[in-house]
Amino acid sequence: MSKSDNSVSAAAASSASSSRSQSELRPGDLSDSPPPMSSKNPPPRRTFMSALASMDLPLDFKTAVSQWWHAPSLAVAERKVLSFLPFFPSPDATRKAESKMIELSKGRALNEFEITRTTEPVEEELVVLHGYGAGLAFFYRNFDGLSQVPGWRLHALDLLGYGRSSRPKFKIKAKDKYEAVHASENWFIDSLEEWREKKGIDKFTLMAHSMGGYIGVAYALRHPERIKKLILVSPAGVPRDPWVVHEDESHPPLSGLGSEFTSTQADTTKHSTKPADKRSMELKRPIPNWLVFLWERHVSPFSFVRYTGPLGPQLVSLWTSNRFSLLPKNEATALHHYVLGLFTARGSGEYAITRLLAPGAYARIALLDRINKLEVPTLWMYGENDWMDIKAGVKAASQMRSNGVDSKCVVIEKAGHHLYLDNPENFNAVVVDAMRKTE
Repeated sequence: MSKSDNSVSAAAASSASSSRSQSELRPGDLSDSPPPMSSKNPPPRRTFMSALASMDLPLDFKTAVSQWWHAPSLAVAERKVLSFLPFFPSPDATRKAESKMIELSKGRALNEFEITRTTEPVEEELVVLHGYGAGLAFFYRNFDGLSQVPGWRLHALDLLGYGRSSRPKFKIKAKDKYEAVHASENWFIDSLEEWREKKGIDKFTLMAHSMGGYIGVAYALRHPERIKKLILVSPAGVPRDPWVVHEDESHPPLSGLGSEFTSTQADTTKHSTKPADKRSMELKRPIPNWLVFLWERHVSPFSFVRYTGPLGPQLVSLWTSNRFSLLPKNEATALHHYVLGLFTARGSGEYAITRLLAPGAYARIALLDRINKLEVPTLWMYGENDWMDIKAGVKAASQMRSNGVDSKCVVIEKAGHHLYLDNPENFNAVVVDAMRKTE
């Protein structure tokens, strides 16, 4: 991939209904308005609890009890979602897919969904990692498009402690928060590297979403010789915590994390005429004290789903009914059962997030302070209605280019944090373009 090639063709990512569905951003394209620092006009306070109290539960109690007692196994739920693909479980003329468990040391295993093209030899490998609380089947709307690139084999993985991968007790040894960060990163990195060795893969392109993106950067910093290219999809932990940087204690920290639970798919797929960074700033709200209290004590939000009986499926339905509101009913239902299985499985890797990120999803060690050592070509991707800090991604790409590393930031229109799901056609087009330009 040429270092001078810092743009993605709009035609490559356009759909029939949109002439410009994505755009590359540079620092000058964004507004220079700083986050509000004045305590006189703080942003309106909107917590998840207040949103929950004002919403009707989408799932009635009788159905919730039935799901609580008779929920399909996670393996069955995953297979149901993946069965929407045209080549699984039965292959098509050019592709075959297989769900497999890759055994690692210490009795651990990583769940893998492998897609192989049958019409030509394998020349390139694409590894796909999900975000916090998710699983590999979340990318079911991307596997078809991405697996059409000749010569590429795809490996979608459940991170250790997530999905159907082994869920060992999350236990690390650390004297302070910084040691805890590196120990938590290594918990994931070591298992990913052992998986690579087991598969006999020399180098690969890594596409990773949200917290998976954070782990992907940590892996690339430790094993740069194994990564050909990084595709970071709305990665977590990029910006510095502004309230630490500015040391302004008069104003509570802000985060867009709450919109992950209150925004519907209809909200995230709307086109906005506002600058991307202003839109993401509008989604930020003060972090409630109760959340900070639980976060710093490493309480998992999925505990509320696991230990509330029939209320668990109802709590899950609050998120799934919003997140999958525009999908066909059969797909949304399958995803609801899949998410319910993910959220109620034994707690494991989820406990790393409070070691890696501070309340509000800011990294305890920001990626912006680490990418000067990142020397692999990197594509940063965001949705225009993303609650992640798009401006930080633009700054990261610019910072890498100034170090002579090929990097750019692309925003997908009509999409939010889950851009791969909100606008799969245009998301796939950008990723395919990056795959074709991999050297």
